[in-house]
Amino acid sequence: MSATERDAELVYAITHLGQPPEPPEWWRGAVFYEVYVHSFNDTTGNGLGDIRGIIEKLDYIHSLGVDGLWLTPIYDSPQSDNGYDVRDFRAVYPPFGTLDDVRDLIGESHRRGLKIMFDFVLGHTSEEHPWFLESSASRDNDKVDWYVWADPAPDGGPPNNWISSFGGRAWRWVPQRAQFCYRPFLRSQPALNLANQQVMAEMIDAMRFWLDMGLDGFRLDAVQCLAYDRDLRSNPPARASDNPSVGGGPNNPFKKQIHLFDRDVPEAIPILHHVRRIAEEYDPPRVLIGELADVDSSRLAPKYTVGNDRLHAVYDFDIINRCETLMDWIEMLEIRSRYLVPGSSLNVFTNHDSERSVSKLMRRACEAGQAREGAKLLLFLQGTLAGGAILFQGEELGLEQPELCREDIKDPWAKALWPDFNGRDGVRCPLPWEAGAPHCGFSDADETWQKVPETHRASAVDRQEDDPESVLHFTRRLLRWRRDVPLLKTAPEMILSDATSEVIAFEREKSGESLMCFANFALKPKEIALPRAALREQFSNGEIAVEGETLTLGPLAVAALA
Repeated sequence: MSATERDAELVYAITHLGQPPEPPEWWRGAVFYEVYVHSFNDTTGNGLGDIRGIIEKLDYIHSLGVDGLWLTPIYDSPQSDNGYDVRDFRAVYPPFGTLDDVRDLIGESHRRGLKIMFDFVLGHTSEEHPWFLESSASRDNDKVDWYVWADPAPDGGPPNNWISSFGGRAWRWVPQRAQFCYRPFLRSQPALNLANQQVMAEMIDAMRFWLDMGLDGFRLDAVQCLAYDRDLRSNPPARASDNPSVGGGPNNPFKKQIHLFDRDVPEAIPILHHVRRIAEEYDPPRVLIGELADVDSSRLAPKYTVGNDRLHAVYDFDIINRCETLMDWIEMLEIRSRYLVPGSSLNVFTNHDSERSVSKLMRRACEAGQAREGAKLLLFLQGTLAGGAILFQGEELGLEQPELCREDIKDPWAKALWPDFNGRDGVRCPLPWEAGAPHCGFSDADETWQKVPETHRASAVDRQEDDPESVLHFTRRLLRWRRDVPLLKTAPEMILSDATSEVIAFEREKSGESLMCFANFALKPKEIALPRAALREQFSNGEIAVEGETLTLGPLAVAALA
């Protein structure tokens, strides 16, 4: 791999972006609901969510107005990283349920008109996977090169300076082979050698196993890590500003390198060709949505989605990790507007790896006791910005980030980087269903795998069902309206950067139709000069008034005009 090859891939992608088809594919601009299986709904009383619990709540998910759901990994796993360390790609983690439960879930989802995707971890396994047990046993076995192995450097150390995104060296010494094994995340998650065609064939067969059950597609984990530099060259050092999209706290050692050789390398593209061919075998074609992290995702996303032989869409952490100020928001949205084909990206303001969005992105609103209105503003932006959206469970309730004590931390990433990084446990706390029930109705167990925060009781589903002004009712109203506005799925977006300060404004326009959207981040009213008169309100929340060529937005108010 050379820098020329890396640049050529991006140039090719940017110059071949194309336009969305008409009518658009079902997934383009769709809204998905992310179910964090551990924390959604426990029907067995073991303190852990399960597949039957999802089936029990499918009517609730359907009532939100989403197009489909995505489940975090349900595969058999030692659970070192809550299922992202897979021990068997064709089996269900027993506490979650059985294969029959999975078949029922797929069938019941489809009966309600919901698409369903599973998380698929293509780039690594658990160290307890039978493949790794065999590969690590010696240098003389049938799976000798199924993982990424390297001899030590002349001084006996690792072959290069690569760092795990979870902290520490990305190489682990394995005495049985007298070699190092590459592990880009946890020490217990060895990277697969997907350049080995036997490995690729096994992973493709595992994907087919689930697709043949009727699954509608996959969310592919960490697509920036599917390949690596064959020469194992060391990464150069980074400046403080070089890695704004990296999580793990401000001092994560992973930020100290420019990840030229262990992330986003050109060798990943042929792997995407392989998996896309599998998706196209089905009628209708299955969808592939990639998680793109640790890199400048908004600029690099086109090369993962260009044409018809890579991923259908990606989502990233750029807004989550890079938008500290409103100017950051505007700059990021302008980049996305220039680089991304409408519908080929999904707007994500939080997921199971980051802080609750209203706490992270609307701090002033939370401090002013206006978290509920701040949450509605963010949901409005998720639903109206170009692309689709992934709504993480609990965002429809406007849940704030809970404060957990050190004893409650289970996340291995947080344990490695504490106290600089509080980790992912807060966003992963069980969903509150009933305010007055033990564990807020999540489980009948004496103890749950993670505590339900007491601060979430007031935001429980049953409380919000009874409150017409709740975030839950707003979510349903927003997504019902969105479904009736086709241009929100495929229309390009133009950021109106000269709008009033503390206001994000943009226009979605296609084939002569136009929708202008405004969100007031301020805690006081704002007046915005409109480009023309006769614009009428199509959707709003909060205090708004349109008089001639002036729009007045109340604190944290939003409006869509046409």
